[in-house]
Amino acid sequence: MVSQPAPTARIHIVPMSADNIVGWRQLWRMNVGDALDKPVIDHTERMIMDPHSSLFALLATTETGEVIALLHGVVHPVAGSINPVCYMQDLFVHPARRRQGVATKLMEALSAKGRTEKWDRIYWLTDKSNIDAQALYSNNAITLDFTFHIVPLGMIDRLKGMDQ
Repeated sequence: MVSQPAPTARIHIVPMSADNIVGWRQLWRMNVGDALDKPVIDHTERMIMDPHSSLFALLATTETGEVIALLHGVVHPVAGSINPVCYMQDLFVHPARRRQGVATKLMEALSAKGRTEKWDRIYWLTDKSNIDAQALYSNNAITLDFTFHIVPLGMIDRLKGMDQ
């Protein structure tokens, strides 16, 4: 259960650790619902906790350690730059904590991490219908008008299985 909203000054941005895995799992489940099986969530947790993995998580927590938001990122090389880039895969704030500056704090922490680690850029995808996210991102980033294409490969078999 999420406690009453606190001012964002009391929000801490921390890397995911063994101390906040349970809170991360609860929030991640809220974000993905039943879209991911437990083995996938377990695998994601192991990758985030592996110091050699390029996948990481930043969490927004209250002073009591309650996890109220998460951000997943993947740092990787890219053609055309000497420095790596970061794909912000997920940014999810508990519904009771939205519109309090929590997402902005997470993005600021991600940008600070990127400057420290000398990334060339941070990029992400956002559903066009997500008006709140679009408003947040339009104030914090440059929007490029591209279409997104995907060849699902391994995902295609799972999707076919759902139709039967």
